[in-house]
Amino acid sequence: MEYKPVQFQSLQQPSVVDQITNTIRNALIKGELKPGQKLPSEPELARQLGVGRSAVREALKVLQAIGVVKSRRGSGTYIAEEPSDRLLNPLSFAILLGTNVSSELIELRVMIEIGYCELAASQATAEDMLHIEHAAHALEAALKYANHEELAQLDLNFHYAILDSTHNPLVQKIGRTVEELFFKSISDNFHEPEHVKQAIAAHYNIIDALHSKDLYQIRSAIVDSLNNTPWKDQVKTLRQIHLNGNGNTH
Repeated sequence: MEYKPVQFQSLQQPSVVDQITNTIRNALIKGELKPGQKLPSEPELARQLGVGRSAVREALKVLQAIGVVKSRRGSGTYIAEEPSDRLLNPLSFAILLGTNVSSELIELRVMIEIGYCELAASQATAEDMLHIEHAAHALEAALKYANHEELAQLDLNFHYAILDSTHNPLVQKIGRTVEELFFKSISDNFHEPEHVKQAIAAHYNIIDALHSKDLYQIRSAIVDSLNNTPWKDQVKTLRQIHLNGNGNTH
């Protein structure tokens, strides 16, 4: 496949490395760069951007570290052909540093979880539903022997099974990233067996909602599941999110 050569404009100080990475990002947004396309050589990039080669080299290292570009020995540097899990790592850090488990993060999880569950309800195969049900059973069975961290991982595995049933790699990656941010909070909550039992019951409610394919029931099941968490006071303010499905207000 042939690509039209991209020409970059000269950059000015300060924060040259950040400006270089932003230039690459903007070129991708505008379609001037495309997945799989080879970047100009370091000397050529430095010339086009009006910066030193060391700044270009540093910027490419940053982009490679997060999976935006790939270096091929003897060939050059290319835009990655598909999203890497590493691309979401900076998002995880940004969310953790910026909000921790705050009302903003709860809102994000409710929005993401409702979305991927609604998609799963329409896309899941019979085999997918068996995997989801197996994940729910696994948490229930582990209550007798597993520690709180193992239980928290099994809880996440249930959500991962739903995400997998969307058959959408982008939804899966973003959903997993958001769900993983709650691992410590879930683990701490699972010190109490009663809280694990509440989570198990919530999982079966979500499964019933997925089988029903009713969007209102799905939204209700998600919000109700979060009412049994340490963030239940914050969740109360979110109940209106899912209530418009039937035209009702609670």
